[in-house]
Amino acid sequence: MLELLLLLILLVFLSLVFFLAAASPNLSIAEPVAMVCVLFYVLFAGFIVSKNQIPDWLVWLYWLDPVAWTVRSVVVSQYRHPELDVCVYGAFDYCAMYSQTMGEFSLGLFDVPSAKSWVRYGIIFLVLVFLGFTLLTYFVLEYYRFDRPENVALSVDPKARKAKANDPKDDAFSLVASPCASDVDILGIDARTETVLRIDRIDRKKKVEPVTVAFKDLWYTVSAPGGPGQPAQALDLLKGITGYALPGSITALMGSTGAGKTLMDVIAGRKTGGIIRGQILLNGFEASDLSVRRCTRYCEQTDIHSKASTFREALTFSAFLRQGADVSDSDKFDTVDECLELLDLDEIADRMIRGSSMDKMKRLTIGVEMAAQPSVLFLDEPTSGLDARSAKVIMDGVRKVADSGRTVLCTIHQPSSDVFHLFDSLLLLKKGGETVYFGELGDEASAMVDYFQSIPSVPRLKRGYNPATWMLEVIGAGVAERGEKQPTEDINFVHVFDRSASKVRLDFKLTEPGLFQPSEQYEPVTYGKKRAVRNMTQLRLLLHRFFITYWRTPSKKIRGRHHFSAVNIAAAYASLLTTRMRRARNPWSQKCPGDDGPGRQA
Repeated sequence: MLELLLLLILLVFLSLVFFLAAASPNLSIAEPVAMVCVLFYVLFAGFIVSKNQIPDWLVWLYWLDPVAWTVRSVVVSQYRHPELDVCVYGAFDYCAMYSQTMGEFSLGLFDVPSAKSWVRYGIIFLVLVFLGFTLLTYFVLEYYRFDRPENVALSVDPKARKAKANDPKDDAFSLVASPCASDVDILGIDARTETVLRIDRIDRKKKVEPVTVAFKDLWYTVSAPGGPGQPAQALDLLKGITGYALPGSITALMGSTGAGKTLMDVIAGRKTGGIIRGQILLNGFEASDLSVRRCTRYCEQTDIHSKASTFREALTFSAFLRQGADVSDSDKFDTVDECLELLDLDEIADRMIRGSSMDKMKRLTIGVEMAAQPSVLFLDEPTSGLDARSAKVIMDGVRKVADSGRTVLCTIHQPSSDVFHLFDSLLLLKKGGETVYFGELGDEASAMVDYFQSIPSVPRLKRGYNPATWMLEVIGAGVAERGEKQPTEDINFVHVFDRSASKVRLDFKLTEPGLFQPSEQYEPVTYGKKRAVRNMTQLRLLLHRFFITYWRTPSKKIRGRHHFSAVNIAAAYASLLTTRMRRARNPWSQKCPGDDGPGRQA
């Protein structure tokens, strides 16, 4: 019984710490709150301060304290044991003197109830407290997010807003339909004619639902601290950005440091503060938070993986956890094989991730997101920290990903010529978040080069020079020597683009169904649940990966042996303590000199 009570109070404290960690925004808040909870638990446990000494207006804390219930259950189980719950103990008759057994008399000294039923009540109470904290943790993790946007507002067309408000089928779980590639045409733009056509290089065998991504008049405003004694000022990081990305293509987001990432984070719904204005559309329909989560995947710049898993296991874990239950297991395994083939990881599929090179880790990051079969893939600096050869290998894999029918948006900073030529479209931003160029790159970036060279005072691209580096230098976002005056400093590239043929073609696309406007072919669908798989499936997959990781990590196994030894020592100590408590002489049974027993008259 003692071991069971110790286990239950341990689980109670674990669930308490888990709840505080989930409910606190950071460690600086969770730690002091946990210390205060422990302080109250110990203070009102009935041991340091007995129950009869606690003020009446605070006694409710005693009855809510799980430590108090544990102490009460432990002492009742020990002192009501047959060895101690006797009338005569140590040659002293407690029943004759106090009408109580020795155990009942000892419990009464500390105002502890002596009924044996309190042991069962304590066990039930501890189980309920453990379940209560676990349930609270579930609700906090499920329904509350500390990184939710606080001041995000997407402005939409008034007619669209009114139609949406009157739609009884609309709810928080609506998702834009993703038409199958075999049923509808896919929009594409030729690099020379800018006409609507099919993208022939998409592999129709791939089970990917193509989705167009469009953003119209997108603004992002944050609060910037003012000077001493001055209020905060509004700072626009994005100013009226309009563009789109098509299935089967790679769209590069480039410009001044941080501009492309800011735009991509806004489109992906990853900005947690500030004010967002404008429209974000998927297949011509307004994108909801759920639609973005279910249709898109985001590859971070930092590669974080379970290093004890193999490449295949990492992709399998992602596929089974993030694809719906309506997808068969064989199809999920086929998805894993497809990702390994697209990213050239099939030869090392059964190797452990630990010790892999950076380019393999980058490809694995992309593969883990691809295993969920997303229609849209966001990449944040996929070539960061890589040499030219590794960067080319990574982008070749991204090219294959796009050719499978996915829409790829990628931020990249000063890529090599070989890497830059793999992109289909470019959205170039200047410092301040304004559009300098948007359109097709053309063969070997010829369309982009022709556009900038048509602007007076812009130097021509030297033969063999990297067009990406030349482009950034032209708009003033490249690397230049301090004090060196650029010949294009006086050119307002934003105004030039607003008056260009590229801007006219972009404005024409604003009326195109399925891109910036809803289409009868693309109807929104609804999802009955937020997640792809059930909670039990998630638990099974997580436990399986945990045990695999634990078994393959030597340091964890050594630490586990130490923990196992510590548990054995603790169990032995508890058993020894129980035995000694049962055999200990009661302090009130000690005889005083000249007396037959405590309380007796000579």
